[in-house]
Amino acid sequence: MALGVWMLTFEATPFVKVGGLAEVPTNLSIALSNKGAKPVVILPAHTPSISLGSETVEAFYNGRRYLFEKTTFRGVTFLKVHGGVLDDPRIYAGDVLDRKVIEFSLAFSYLLLNKEELGLEEPDVLHFHDWHSVLLLLIAKKHRGHEQKPALIYHVHLLVRKRIELQMLEEVGLRGDWAHTAYINGRYATTSLQEIHELTGGVAEKIGLAEADRLVTVSRSYLEEDLRSALGDDVLARGAYVYNGTDWTYESLYREVLSVHRERLSKLSTTRVDRLSLRKYLLLHAVGGLSQGEPQLQDDRMRKYIVDRVGPPFKEDLRVEPFRFDGPLLITTGRVSRQKGFDLLAEAIEYLLHDLGEARVLFLVLPVWGGESYIDILIDLSREYPANVRVVFGVAPSIYKLVHISADVFAAPSRWEPFGIMAVEAMAAGCPVVAARVGGLKETVLDIREHGVRGTGLHVKPEDPYDLAEALRDMLAFMEASNKGQLDRYVGKIAERRLVNLLETYVDAGEIIRKNAVDRVVSLFTWDKSAEKLIDVYKAVLSAG
Repeated sequence: MALGVWMLTFEATPFVKVGGLAEVPTNLSIALSNKGAKPVVILPAHTPSISLGSETVEAFYNGRRYLFEKTTFRGVTFLKVHGGVLDDPRIYAGDVLDRKVIEFSLAFSYLLLNKEELGLEEPDVLHFHDWHSVLLLLIAKKHRGHEQKPALIYHVHLLVRKRIELQMLEEVGLRGDWAHTAYINGRYATTSLQEIHELTGGVAEKIGLAEADRLVTVSRSYLEEDLRSALGDDVLARGAYVYNGTDWTYESLYREVLSVHRERLSKLSTTRVDRLSLRKYLLLHAVGGLSQGEPQLQDDRMRKYIVDRVGPPFKEDLRVEPFRFDGPLLITTGRVSRQKGFDLLAEAIEYLLHDLGEARVLFLVLPVWGGESYIDILIDLSREYPANVRVVFGVAPSIYKLVHISADVFAAPSRWEPFGIMAVEAMAAGCPVVAARVGGLKETVLDIREHGVRGTGLHVKPEDPYDLAEALRDMLAFMEASNKGQLDRYVGKIAERRLVNLLETYVDAGEIIRKNAVDRVVSLFTWDKSAEKLIDVYKAVLSAG
């Protein structure tokens, strides 16, 4: 019989996306469906609009009106919940977030009682994503009573230590005197919700750990270090990790890039379209000729904030001038926030360019409020180094994959990183990664200094721009020496002797590292692999029950 799984989440592609969370429920569900499971993704609509062709069911519950919108995407059923604040497009705005969580929880209560009205079957597994779903987890646990089915899985993507007030619990029908079994301090015990709240301090992730049948997170290091430190040793007894994945493959990226850019490439009289010719095309042409409407930046206020501050090499509408010359290419992507460490990278780039002045640096970044000081740093960096640095603020679909498949090195200088999908995408494109030794990046990237010819990049000390600069210089020089077969020109710029030894031993050392990166993603970081491991978690919980 097919395994029935409901995914409860606050965002999911292609309907609602703010951060990396949105990719996970959708892609896991598609992969689970391909393996014979029957997943349903349930989320707030965050819009009053109804998609064309959707089924809708109107419901009234506790004096509230809800509209359940049922649609499909790539063979997976999605249920979007409308009504009141759930239609507010400001997904995580502080003045509506708690209210959204409460209304989503109440709608979920109705759903558990009336699933047949929506054509849904009793699930085997309820899978709750991040703190926004902890109230839903508690509601589901109360609803199942003494039964062990459905299994309750709590998935931590990012630890935020959100405090849930007792008032929120009461508002969704969860009384403090509810007596039930929970896991606290290494054992199951009969307790009350009031006591759980006191023991956990109301911290959402601690409540989820105590009440779920199993906690899941995105990497081993995040489980054993970050979550253990924040939530206690119960994480080790009750936790599992399931890597995030990517559907990128080198072959599909290459085909897509050629399909999109073939006409412009043909005008450059390039007889052979290899990585070096793609890099030259990107730097001298494509980055300065984005498609109409790019870079996409929906927040008009943020757009104005940046436009008011930029000058050359920016053009109007936040487009940028192309580079004048080709050179070894360093790229990075992500939200402009303290977490991502772009300020550290900016400082490192100053040292890098002193030693390797031909390097080119391309930022593809998403500006967010709260990151204004980091936005300013990147603007200043591009102004100070107009020959070397370009910053694309916003989404640029026409070049995003081209950038990855053209690059020589990807920088991931994060201060913390539960998993780090950006590093996995880079490796899928055959791009070595220089990453801070934090969180999931410790697992995704294999340091060449430790793994030799099997490595995929280098690790650096967290929050150390000097170590970062040295590793970036070494890796860029290593790749360019291999790209062009010019060891004499670049070996003197590489401080790490083990990299020099690789170059002197293997004529195609750079290509070996690229292939390692691609192969590592295929073997460990696809959604298919993630779904396999997740099914093992589900089955272990169901069999234990």
